[in-house]
Amino acid sequence: MSFAREVKEEVISHEFTLNQSLMFLSGFIKYNGELIYTNKGLSLKLTSFSNTIIRKIYSLLKVVFYGKIHISIIQTQIITKKKIYELLLVHHVQTFLKKHNIYDFNKNDKIIKIQVNDDDNKSLIRAYISGIFVAVGSVNSPETSNYHLEFQFKDLKSAEYICEILNKFQFNFKIINKKNKFICYLKKSIHVSDFIKFVDASKAVMKFENKRISRDFSNSLNRVMNIEIYNQQKIYTTGSKQIHQIEFIKHNDIFNKLSKKAQKLANIRINNPDASYSDLETLMNDVGISITKSGISNLFKIITKTAKENGG
Repeated sequence: MSFAREVKEEVISHEFTLNQSLMFLSGFIKYNGELIYTNKGLSLKLTSFSNTIIRKIYSLLKVVFYGKIHISIIQTQIITKKKIYELLLVHHVQTFLKKHNIYDFNKNDKIIKIQVNDDDNKSLIRAYISGIFVAVGSVNSPETSNYHLEFQFKDLKSAEYICEILNKFQFNFKIINKKNKFICYLKKSIHVSDFIKFVDASKAVMKFENKRISRDFSNSLNRVMNIEIYNQQKIYTTGSKQIHQIEFIKHNDIFNKLSKKAQKLANIRINNPDASYSDLETLMNDVGISITKSGISNLFKIITKTAKENGG
């Protein structure tokens, strides 16, 4: 799998609010969608080489689109062995596109500009840009020193507008005309990394930064800070999930199913949501329970299993 596809599939894996979903879909549809006019009416075709992406798009559309959606594999390329996945939206397509300001049927063209406030709705702008990136974006693998991230547009107005939005966030995107395409691109590694963070692909940021740091250690200080932040976020996410499971177990009166050692760890975790496994090991030893980080991990597996077996 290419690095660009890894980034896109991580972006699409997140949960979106209803408004974020609409903005994401708006960006994706404008630059991926193809309108099809037949004697049966108007249809909208969306495609991707990624089954993961197309199924997520399908799940988002199921919430906001009231027509029918057909999903299928439309082509297998024998040489590259790549499959193209297609969504075909039928019935109420024009109503949907007009309602959400995606297409102007009077001008017979997509609506390029969006109506959001840059300061108050950053999450919506990020969702919109994420949708466009999944549709027409690309980024080079961190294995190469040729740092490059781009959007490809068929028209100059779209390229100029998207660059204008992104450059308000200090990205310094530039535009070139190449083979009848208008390319909105970044070259500096720090900007590429920041953009991947902007679309909320933290795992891809880690991969990108690890490769970049090993290649250019002398300029790695700021990137190391990002890694530390990511690790803290990971610890916090893990702790929150464990606390949720523990509270579920207690709420359902099955806490006594845990061993005394697991019960002690559970109570310590609730009082120390940000503690790492090393910290928990120290806290357990401080109360007279000899245990290693591996033991901590095993106890949490038992806690997780207990919660899941009881519907948590």
